[in-house]
Amino acid sequence: MTHCGYGSMWASLLSDCQIVCVPYLNDQILNARLMVEELKVSVEVEREANGWISKQSLSEAIISVMDNNSEVVGTVKHNHAKLKEVIINESMQERYLDTFIQSLQGILD
Repeated sequence: MTHCGYGSMWASLLSDCQIVCVPYLNDQILNARLMVEELKVSVEVEREANGWISKQSLSEAIISVMDNNSEVVGTVKHNHAKLKEVIINESMQERYLDTFIQSLQGILD
């Protein structure tokens, strides 16, 4: 489970665990939407009308990513594994680092 803060979002993406999002603040809500709706690597716990999380909705979210008979499991696991491969790709990281260094050098020139 993650609150979807920037650091915990990346930590969960680099893990092999199933991801259940429970965002609280604005940036966390945006990160959760990215992970759930755009990347489809996790599920979000549904909130009650009053904003609270019930035991039932928490349980349903966890079961949806842990039950191997669930359609959600296949999609989430597959997308998470593909995204993790991209994130940990050494050449991609080197390109980002090279671009960052070039940007810094451009500021000095």
